[in-house]
Amino acid sequence: AIIVGEGSVDVYNPKVVRSTQGAIFHLPIVKGDLLEMISLLKEREIAVYGTSLQNGKVYTCVKPSNEFALVVGNEGNGVSEKVLEQADQNLYIPIYGKSESLNVAIASGILLYYLRGM
Repeated sequence: AIIVGEGSVDVYNPKVVRSTQGAIFHLPIVKGDLLEMISLLKEREIAVYGTSLQNGKVYTCVKPSNEFALVVGNEGNGVSEKVLEQADQNLYIPIYGKSESLNVAIASGILLYYLRGM
């Protein structure tokens, strides 16, 4: 499922819908308060990973799992401090070479692929 927090883009914006290549119609989408959602996930013992360089660990430090939540922010502001404080662990992707950062969609894909495992 995808949980959309306050301040996020409208998931039914035509550009968003096109960019999903139809996946948006096959996933449950929930709008809500991220802090409340994180609390519910933790009650169900589902690991919650934030994405941040501050107090973060390289993503390969955690074991892949069938159940987890990944919190990603926008490219300009990232994830809020309040949300990061509630995460079980904050993760980052090391960047090699001279790039400053990854696009949030690319970073999300790398993290989801690794965290889900086989």
